[in-house]
Amino acid sequence: MATYIYKAVDKSGNVVRNKVEEPNRFILLKKLKANNLLPISVKQINMKNTAKKQKRNIETSDSILKNVRREELVKNKKSKTDKFMVKLNETLGTTVKVTTRDIVVFTQNFFLLKKANFNNIHALSTVLETTENPTLRAIVEDILLGVEAGENMYVTMEYYEGIFNPIYINMIKVGELSRIPNKFIGTSYKVFG
Repeated sequence: MATYIYKAVDKSGNVVRNKVEEPNRFILLKKLKANNLLPISVKQINMKNTAKKQKRNIETSDSILKNVRREELVKNKKSKTDKFMVKLNETLGTTVKVTTRDIVVFTQNFFLLKKANFNNIHALSTVLETTENPTLRAIVEDILLGVEAGENMYVTMEYYEGIFNPIYINMIKVGELSRIPNKFIGTSYKVFG
């Protein structure tokens, strides 16, 4: 039996490290998955000097590990998007499309409030009151809740990449993460002309 050191993440996000003996890497990966652990890395520590050639058309344990991680990430991303859309449809009854004009009006209003030295929470709550589109209103409300919970605005906006352009989100991120005085932050929000 070979000795392996693995690092994995459990369902609550805690990193688990352990040293185990298993006949091979595939059995260890199956046991980790059966115990609801998502493997981060698996290393064999007592490798023999006999180097084996990789057989053709056979997947290595590293490629299986990458596929498991990729599947988990895709599943998590889809479930977050699906949960939001279900919540939004339940709240509104129907989905109203967010137009470019809605984003422009939101951006202009937010820019003016930031230029007037409003903080993000006050600016978002003011914009929320004047937003006409119910879908965008729900999104702005979610962004406001995220900011009130201590997250940066761009973090919550990343969940809505279908609504906000990635360049737009990155400009918000740059404005929030740079320690520029408030009178200059608003210039980064002028996206649409």
